Amino acid sequence: MDQHEGRARNTREFLVRWNAATEEHLVHKAAAALAQLAPGGITEAQAAALAPLLVRAMQVAAAPDGGAHVGVNYLEELAEGGGE
Repeated sequence: MDQHEGRARNTREFLVRWNAATEEHLVHKAAAALAQLAPGGITEAQAAALAPLLVRAMQVAAAPDGGAHVGVNYLEELAEGGGE
C-alpha cells in the first residue's frame, strides 16, 4: 500500500485502507508460514500464490455464518475452478 496517500477523507475510506493493509500483512505472513510448513515441497513463489487464497478462506471462515467447514468448502470450490 502506498504510504503517501494522505489522510483518509472519512471512516469508510479509512476502513478500506486498514483492511487492505491488514490483508497485505497477513498474506505476507501466510506465505512465509506456508513455505516453512512444507520445506522442499513448496517454493516461495507457490507459497506466495497460495497465501492470498488461504487468507481469504480464513476470512470466509471467520464470517458470522462461517466456520472451518465453510472456509474449507471455499478452498475446494477454488480448486475445482469455481469461486473467484
